[in-house]
Amino acid sequence: MKKIFYVCLVAISLMAEEVQIKADRFEANQQELLSKFIGHVVFTKGKNVIKADRVYIYFNKAKKPIKVDAVGHVSFKLYDKSGKYYEGKAGKIVYFPLKKEYLLSKDVQIVQYPDQKRIYAQIVVLDLASSKIEVKGDENKPVKMILKIEEK
Repeated sequence: MKKIFYVCLVAISLMAEEVQIKADRFEANQQELLSKFIGHVVFTKGKNVIKADRVYIYFNKAKKPIKVDAVGHVSFKLYDKSGKYYEGKAGKIVYFPLKKEYLLSKDVQIVQYPDQKRIYAQIVVLDLASSKIEVKGDENKPVKMILKIEEK
């Protein structure tokens, strides 16, 4: 039977929302200021959910989280302040708690709701606090967007 670890980080440390992390295994290194969650990881912060093979949380010397890396078979559902939400998958997500910004990379596929816009890119930056999105492709894989336009 797999052991599942539940870890709730201090709410204030990740911008006043409770964080819950479920994983098969947990490792911590006090000297490196690093926590590792390995195997079937589910990272939940408020309504935002990230699932991945591994999640690494990096802390500063004051033991406040400064970066969260989710890698391997990453899927997500992220909500912004305007009521939109983004659902999809990526090779990697880096979350910066101080900026409330998510950096999605490696074959990113997103559906933006409620408009149902589909976005395919190599890098996407989501700023949920200001409802901004920046999308980048590369020479071999340009940005691709699919949207519906109603004509009257």
